[in-house]
Amino acid sequence: MKKIIICNIPMREYVANTVYISDDESLPVSANPYRYPINSLLSQTVTGDDELKIILLIKKDENTFYEKNTSDYKHEIDEICKLTGAKAEYITVDTAFSQKKENHEQLMKKLIDEIDTGSHIMVDITYGPKDLPIVIFTMLNFAEKFLRCEIVNIVYGQATFKDNKVIGSIICDMIPLYCLSSVTNAIKCDEPEKARKMLKSLLEL
Repeated sequence: MKKIIICNIPMREYVANTVYISDDESLPVSANPYRYPINSLLSQTVTGDDELKIILLIKKDENTFYEKNTSDYKHEIDEICKLTGAKAEYITVDTAFSQKKENHEQLMKKLIDEIDTGSHIMVDITYGPKDLPIVIFTMLNFAEKFLRCEIVNIVYGQATFKDNKVIGSIICDMIPLYCLSSVTNAIKCDEPEKARKMLKSLLEL
């Protein structure tokens, strides 16, 4: 199966190599440590029939720590492919570390250009600046609505720290959060109080 994997590459110098745990049966993870939670998931779910198109989102700054972090990501995927027989191609989408409107628009355009119609999409939003998940959610909404794509997972690695050291990491699926925007888009109402009631009713379904 052809799958698109989108991962935010961290800008910081050190990315912990950690064992992720999961309390969700739909998110099986490895007992081995990984820097990227989505790779822990992929190590347990990809097969030799899978073709992975991996889109790495890079915010460039003067520190260039993203270069090593990109290399580490590719190394993890390459090892997974060796073990499973899956194939992977890498696409790098880089933009400046800037909050200018045109920078966000540029990222959106680049992402949409790389999304193949009818794709199964998995995303890792664990790392990167805070603007990335917003752009990604907007892109996913477009891909789902107009490109006949299926959003399979949006994973996030939640870490617990003590004395600035990671002492526990759990993998979470953020699909329910993504779906909240779909709920609000489904409401058609001109009366504020009626709209509030409709929202609460939809959330309770």
